[in-house]
Amino acid sequence: MTTFMKYLFQTNDNFSYWIPRIILGLVILPHGAQKLLGWFGGFGFTNTMTYFTQTAGLPWIIAFLVIMGESFGALGLIFGFLTRLSAFGMICIMLGAIIMVHSPNGFFMNWFGKQAGE
Repeated sequence: MTTFMKYLFQTNDNFSYWIPRIILGLVILPHGAQKLLGWFGGFGFTNTMTYFTQTAGLPWIIAFLVIMGESFGALGLIFGFLTRLSAFGMICIMLGAIIMVHSPNGFFMNWFGKQAGE
């Protein structure tokens, strides 16, 4: 097995890594389920792909990877399968969301104003 594969599949028995991994997975999973399955008031795979490609202007492969990354990456974090790869996918997705969606409204959320970021 190559060094990179050993690194990807390396495990750690430290309990302190388990808690944030599970919590992050549980926080992201409903967002992925909204996009993939239409659960929790989401629009489902087809409508989300349509939104990402037509309204947001993303290439179809990026839209597909976002949906799959949020759904299966969250499951990977929860169950401890390829956690480094899953976490890297989450980081990429969240950076994309920050840059494309949230940056026009600034860093802080204005809960009481009439800005688009509310």
